[in-house]
Amino acid sequence: MIRRHMIMSAAAATFALASCSGSDDPTPTPSPTATPTPTPTASPTYTAFPLAAAASFNTINASTSYTGDPAGAVTLGVATTEVGLSSRLSLATSNAIATATYVINENGEESRFVNANVTTAPAPGVTEFVFRTTDTATAGKFSQLEFLNNTIPSQVTSNTALQLTNLSYANWWRGDSTTGAKRITTSVFGYQTVLTDMPKTGTQAYTSTVVGRLVGVNGGVTTVARIGGTVTVSVNFSTGLVDIALTLDQTPQGGATTAYGTFTAQGGISTGQNQFQGSFTGSPTLSGTLTGGFFGSQGKEIGIAFAANGTVGGGNQRLVGVIVGKK
Repeated sequence: MIRRHMIMSAAAATFALASCSGSDDPTPTPSPTATPTPTPTASPTYTAFPLAAAASFNTINASTSYTGDPAGAVTLGVATTEVGLSSRLSLATSNAIATATYVINENGEESRFVNANVTTAPAPGVTEFVFRTTDTATAGKFSQLEFLNNTIPSQVTSNTALQLTNLSYANWWRGDSTTGAKRITTSVFGYQTVLTDMPKTGTQAYTSTVVGRLVGVNGGVTTVARIGGTVTVSVNFSTGLVDIALTLDQTPQGGATTAYGTFTAQGGISTGQNQFQGSFTGSPTLSGTLTGGFFGSQGKEIGIAFAANGTVGGGNQRLVGVIVGKK
């Protein structure tokens, strides 16, 4: 950051005295000119969650894939993040789940959901509401969409850490058939911080939550697990560094929750921007990338998508997820 200082010096002025009718008449000292007070820049106004009407969003996202029957060993794809906010993965959501159609589209692949497809309804006692469809004509074909429960009035989650007002997330899991391809995409979306409203100095900790999915193959056995755990996020706006520490656990469908691992990651905010990119650091068994951004006034909320490829505990894993947090 370059700071400029203006130094002004005053010079002495000499006045000549004129003689008239035998007396000296000094020239009057001029009155000083008042310095105008600068008008402060007004803070931007941000739209907030819960929604007042239907809305569409582009996303910051991560994705992975796998192919085959999970009853045996599947073939894993690569877990990757997309750089910055993207229209390649977009979604349409609403404040009225009873009558709306929810849409998610990734590069032309699209799923649509209505109230009849709800498997977990929005309510203060839940952190996510969930849609799921299945195709009776094709065994193993499904599409499942999970939203953070902060977008529908009167139904916002009672979990205070997830009562975000400018940021939300949507995670999409779908499969073509029992033995066909499956894809997992995790994303954050919302109302990004205006560039001129970004903090330039100071360090800020964010109270954060992590969710995601893990696909692992070990000894001919495939495990698809939901990821949770704890996360700390700290941002130094002076240097642009975003530091993340994750202690993750895994919960297979119908199984018990067990520890997965502890990891660190770091990102960097480019000068004058409201987004950042980064990578996992210091782990010999897990490597990956992250992409994120700031949302709301003065970057009051942070959203991150991450993807990693690893061999934690043996076998091969693909991990994708999101981190959401607030000051």
